[in-house]
Amino acid sequence: MNRQLIEDYTAGAEALPSEARAVEVLCWRLEQLERAGYSSELAYAIAENHEVDLHRACDLLRRGCPEHTAYLILS
Repeated sequence: MNRQLIEDYTAGAEALPSEARAVEVLCWRLEQLERAGYSSELAYAIAENHEVDLHRACDLLRRGCPEHTAYLILS
């Protein structure tokens, strides 16, 4: 699972500060998307695309947009 890849990466050898920060941001975005109601798989796909506005992604679900439709809109 993608979350396991993140955990493996952060548990590995010393990461460069910029790489560690990128992992932190990815984890934070993933958490926010899952809290908004996205499944783990779609949340990860959205989280890793930094061109997607996180607020827009969350707002789509809050306004009643189905998860898969929201993902298609954001992609």
